Amino acid sequence: MATTLSVTHQFSAPPSTVFALLTDRDFLDRRLAETGGDDPSVVSLERTVDGTVVVTRQSIPASALPSMVASLIQGDPVTERTENWRPNGDGYAADLNVVIKGAPASLKGTIALDPAGAGCSLTIDGQASVPIPLFGAKIEAVVVEQVTGLITKENEYTAATLTS
Repeated sequence: MATTLSVTHQFSAPPSTVFALLTDRDFLDRRLAETGGDDPSVVSLERTVDGTVVVTRQSIPASALPSMVASLIQGDPVTERTENWRPNGDGYAADLNVVIKGAPASLKGTIALDPAGAGCSLTIDGQASVPIPLFGAKIEAVVVEQVTGLITKENEYTAATLTS
């Protein structure tokens, strides 16, 4: 059974402005450096006819994880996140895939960037999956907690950038 993640954040700018930031390599580099993990990097940013694919990577110190989770992983886990963006009506949508290398854990979902009032809303819905009997649900909860915390920091950084 998977554990659900759902995060919504409001921005004071229209979807096109927020999308431009979320697919700008310089912005992504700054946001990664500011918001977390060890050795953060933009692995790739590719614009295609259908949209934009952004791949980022960062590691989480094993010491920041609950001991039960850290004991199941060798070293510091590395997360690789892929966002496959495309236009969607008056906004944008993306398929989201987070893989935790060195652990049988993943998170899959969607991102919606839609007009809302004078600005827009960014909604991320996903499910974490850890196919380990007995411990899977506990580890899924940690994955959702860590990803939610990171997304919140990223959204706060994005909002601050938009108002500066």
